[in-house]
Amino acid sequence: MQKLQQSINWLIYLFIFLLPLQTRLIYKQATLNGFNFEYGSLSLYATELLLGLILLLSIFYLVWRIKKKEIKKEKRNLRRVVLLVLLVLLVLLSCFLALNKEIAFYKFGHLILASALVFVIMFFKPNWEKVSWAFVWGGLIQASLAINQFVVQHIVGNKWLGMAEQDPQTLGVPVVQIGELRWLRTFGTLPHPNILAGFLVVSLILIIGLYSLTKIKKHLKILPVFFVINFLALMTTLSRAGILVFIICIIIFAFTTRKNKAESKVTTKFALITIIIFILFIVSFPELLQSRIMSDNRLENLSNATRIEQYQQFGSIIKPNWKTGTGLGNYVMHIVEKDPTLEGWQYQPIHNTYLLTWAELGLIGLGFSLLFIIYCLYNLFKAHTWSIEKRTSFICLICLAGLALFDHYLWSFWVGLMLTAIIIGLNFAKYENN
Repeated sequence: MQKLQQSINWLIYLFIFLLPLQTRLIYKQATLNGFNFEYGSLSLYATELLLGLILLLSIFYLVWRIKKKEIKKEKRNLRRVVLLVLLVLLVLLSCFLALNKEIAFYKFGHLILASALVFVIMFFKPNWEKVSWAFVWGGLIQASLAINQFVVQHIVGNKWLGMAEQDPQTLGVPVVQIGELRWLRTFGTLPHPNILAGFLVVSLILIIGLYSLTKIKKHLKILPVFFVINFLALMTTLSRAGILVFIICIIIFAFTTRKNKAESKVTTKFALITIIIFILFIVSFPELLQSRIMSDNRLENLSNATRIEQYQQFGSIIKPNWKTGTGLGNYVMHIVEKDPTLEGWQYQPIHNTYLLTWAELGLIGLGFSLLFIIYCLYNLFKAHTWSIEKRTSFICLICLAGLALFDHYLWSFWVGLMLTAIIIGLNFAKYENN
């Protein structure tokens, strides 16, 4: 049975490494006003099948351990499992009230898998360093693709990698406009530049943690190189939220390591690398950064206007649904119902995960969002001495909490939900040296 446990852990590492790949079977393609409608489509991801295998093996292992009476009760973990199960049951009730029940139960299935993944990581406690390396290698591949996409300014579609073709001249494709020039933001293999930015931010934080932890000279040499490549790729996404949140998390990292000279030295080293790469990118592409920061062109003004409009839409949707919500995945359906005349790519959830969960789950979502924020703040100010693993995992959680203020993918997309589940699981897992 020890080999089975090891196999489960290695499958978890593989799952994390492959998570950015969006290989999937779209078994129901929704269209809206002549455009493919992502928020109404149903898909089966390759990583979803891999997670299913992990869960089946985990159930088999747990049943065997229960029969052998080898599982020790941990009240803290038991309370967390009970809370997760309670949340899932409450969310299930909201699905029956949804405008589109098919979409609601489809999203509910993803939420079940995410909750199960949290539990598996809590129970099996996969090796923290190997989990981090899975993120780092996955991030390195995404970073390499992103830098190439930034140079060639075109993304060739590949169904096996789950990549859609992206041309900067196509309406709806994320670009930065400089005069008449439309500059493509990078995707990697992910559905949007902001999602790539989120994955890279987590991998960058884990690189710092690994560097602080490792004693292997080879790793001490290559990790800074990986950091440079990943941060450069983060810049090519031109994600304001991703870059801002990463800088804030570097500051938090420095704050939490200030009493430990060795770890503080590591944080300072990577902070300096960040500053150097940031300055070099600004010097090399000043107009790109200026366009994103100053918002002095049509596309940026349109983007800002769209965000303001989304908050106005949120007010009209939440008002009659603040108690029970619209149902999982049904926020956009309510926008379509209110105004069915827009182009398909214009229908999007509000770019705020907390407000989106409130809108879709009502008071349940609001309470869950508030508890998540309180948990982050409580742990940040409570702890005085942390292990490197615990500190790094928690700062990754802070990263996601910050990114959730500016986007919706951590709740609305498969990859975002799984990323959140992994980081929550790492924070809940109790490692021997914590």
